[in-house]
Amino acid sequence: MVSFVLVLVAGALILRLRRNYVDESIDAISDSPATAVLYGVAGYVIVGIVALYGATTLARLSVAGGIFVRTAILISSAFVLVLTSFGFLVVGTLLTDILRNRQPTLGLLIGASLSAVSWVLLSPAGSIVSSLAIAAFGIGGSARLWIHSERTVETELGGR
Repeated sequence: MVSFVLVLVAGALILRLRRNYVDESIDAISDSPATAVLYGVAGYVIVGIVALYGATTLARLSVAGGIFVRTAILISSAFVLVLTSFGFLVVGTLLTDILRNRQPTLGLLIGASLSAVSWVLLSPAGSIVSSLAIAAFGIGGSARLWIHSERTVETELGGR
């Protein structure tokens, strides 16, 4: 039940602030569904490396290092929660797109339900692995676009 509520709240926040990211991610997954999980895992690895680097760097500080490390871990955990919720939101919305027409709000309910069902039906280790695999598929399209994007001054300024 906790998983359902966490995915629902974070997913609703994403829909409210960045609804177009869901459509872009679904379109990217549709372009290359076979590689979506690999790119999603790469996204999680990148986040993990950045979080670990930040936490170990802050741990080396002698003044209030423990407070900084705890804060970094809390922020990293919140970011992983939002990232995972985004993955479930995209998978749920993709299912609505396949069955009828794309409905992100219904997709959020489906994604949150998938998250909860994995915790009910599987062992804790199995539910963690399955949840990360489902979410990795969901974030894979966006991760692929981000990894292969070209960000130069010219592209950011629109060729001016």
